[in-house]
Amino acid sequence: MGINQTIIFGKVLTNEGGGYHPNLGVFIAPQSGVYVFSSSLMTNTNIIAAIVLNGNIVAQIYGYTDNGRHDQGSQTVVIKLNAEDEVAVQNRQSNGDVWGSQFSSFSGCLAWLQ
Repeated sequence: MGINQTIIFGKVLTNEGGGYHPNLGVFIAPQSGVYVFSSSLMTNTNIIAAIVLNGNIVAQIYGYTDNGRHDQGSQTVVIKLNAEDEVAVQNRQSNGDVWGSQFSSFSGCLAWLQ
């Protein structure tokens, strides 16, 4: 996983409205409003990741491991989006891996309309 690479969460449980694009790992707001996003990442290497809005950091996620142990970092944000704004989780500083298999997640939902 490269620096500034978008982390792709391939297993989609719910995608009402089709805002999440699993091939890109990006949520594109189908309409303006206030949204809640949350991400949790499990790793066996040190990681700094971020929830980004149109490429700009909104919140950072930190995971630190020691002696081969695993760690999980998470973050939740409430942000106002315009239609077509893009939200994703990006690797900011790690050359390691993020565990899949339901150990890591990214979710978002419309909280209320503007």
